[in-house]
Amino acid sequence: MKALLFLSCFLLFGEAMFAQSVASGGAVSLEIRNILEASTPGSPVRVGDELLRQYEELIQFYADRAFTPAWPDDQRGNAAVQELLVQIEDSKYDGLKPSSYHLSAIREIAASSDAGRNHENPVHQAYMDLVLSDAFLSLAHDLYLGKVSQEGLQNSWGIEPKHVKTSFGTLLEEGLSSGRIKESLVSLWPRYQVYKSMRRTMKRYFRLAEAMEEPWDKLRGKTIKVNEESRLIPEVRKRLQYWNDLEADNSGEEERYDSSLFDGVRYFQKRNGLEADGIIGKDTYTALNESPASLIRKVAVNMERMRWLPDTVLNGRFVMVNIANFQLDYLQDNGLDTVFTSKVIVGKEYHTTPVFNGEMAYIVLSPTWTVPSSIIRREMIPKIKKDVSYLSRNHFKILTYSGKEVSPSSIDWSKASAGNFPYMIRQSPGTFNSLGQVKFIFPNKHNVYIHDTPVKSLFSRDLRAFSHGCIRIQKPAEFAAVLLEGDHKWNLESIRAGMESGRETTVLLKKKVPVVLIYLTLWTDPAGKTYLRKDIYERDEAIAKALLLD
Repeated sequence: MKALLFLSCFLLFGEAMFAQSVASGGAVSLEIRNILEASTPGSPVRVGDELLRQYEELIQFYADRAFTPAWPDDQRGNAAVQELLVQIEDSKYDGLKPSSYHLSAIREIAASSDAGRNHENPVHQAYMDLVLSDAFLSLAHDLYLGKVSQEGLQNSWGIEPKHVKTSFGTLLEEGLSSGRIKESLVSLWPRYQVYKSMRRTMKRYFRLAEAMEEPWDKLRGKTIKVNEESRLIPEVRKRLQYWNDLEADNSGEEERYDSSLFDGVRYFQKRNGLEADGIIGKDTYTALNESPASLIRKVAVNMERMRWLPDTVLNGRFVMVNIANFQLDYLQDNGLDTVFTSKVIVGKEYHTTPVFNGEMAYIVLSPTWTVPSSIIRREMIPKIKKDVSYLSRNHFKILTYSGKEVSPSSIDWSKASAGNFPYMIRQSPGTFNSLGQVKFIFPNKHNVYIHDTPVKSLFSRDLRAFSHGCIRIQKPAEFAAVLLEGDHKWNLESIRAGMESGRETTVLLKKKVPVVLIYLTLWTDPAGKTYLRKDIYERDEAIAKALLLD
């Protein structure tokens, strides 16, 4: 609607400029304006068989240039068309579908370029110009902002969208005038180094998929342990060698699961985010059945997630937690340098950790824990009804909202319910505290933060989804020390003393630290090694369908 209002205003106040354009031989300009002007509000805008995806941007772009054609009909323009065509064809390496960007129509335009487009009917010249511009603008939009709308997925993605700093129309204008269409589009890739690594992985998977003569048979069968024999062992060995998880010259003892294959299986399991126990079971079979074609789909989903990430954090140090990888990294230099890393525990499947970004503002040493009302209702009241000493054993106090402590024995627990409990429950500081001995706060509407935990044994698990949504960190004191570098009041020793003091202490960070909680089920490191993780929250499929990857 805004575009149509803009066009109406232009038609009212810009007739003189447009008339000058037509007077100088702008028959094509007239047809461009006629096509754009003939659209119906709320209806898809088409030229021929082609749907214009970026209609509002096209209106602005062509109105700014008095509707003159954008793509020159000379050698320079022909080269730009050919370059755009290559970028559209190569968009498959970004996990996008080239057919979404007028691929067939632009192939025809590119094929006819040598003959010269100036011999075409003005209507057809206008059609070609609009299709070319819409293809560039659509691809630019999808490379920078992503093709899929996060809001429509209902997948707990709450990261603030990127802001377009330069209009895509301006970028098109610059690309055409400089003859650098490719560079204009490449400049829109996410600035994270991992995106370029994933793009190289995507190219490799396409080559492997094209070279594969027939699809793999699905591996399935009983659990296989080391030193056992199975007819599936030769195929397991073959697939590990295919993915470079086992030396190519390792032939082993045909159907016997030997020690060298055991090492390869464990490495494969670790790279795929599985329990690295060397036992070939259901999850390992599933991972071994992933072919290059199926992995192309996974890369595409996660490249789309990379396009959703903010680029504002890349100018300094930032915290990134990959929920699906159960890991926290403190990064700098565009994510290339890892200052600190730690295992983390994230939310259970029914208490999922949300994806969002914020700024860490302060640290609390030796914290109390005010139990969220949802946990009181669902979990604590039933436990207290069974055994009221549960409160004292776990150092919980009951308080009124005016701060007065209430004795548990004064409450008729038989009548306590989710809708009839006008108190708060608070746990005292200490090693027993559910938050452990330190928490890291980045204020957010989800009330999610990073904290210590008294249950350290869970960090030995490879799959670590056990929390109510917050992030439990394995190395909290070391993380605090890294965050407080440069603050002479704090070092590792004084931080640990504060954690053990039993007195709640708030430490403000001198500079807020960006925090990004992400969900990547596949990524490639700068060295070219690809890692896969289980889709613990089952979020990949919705994005794949929205990308039209089926």
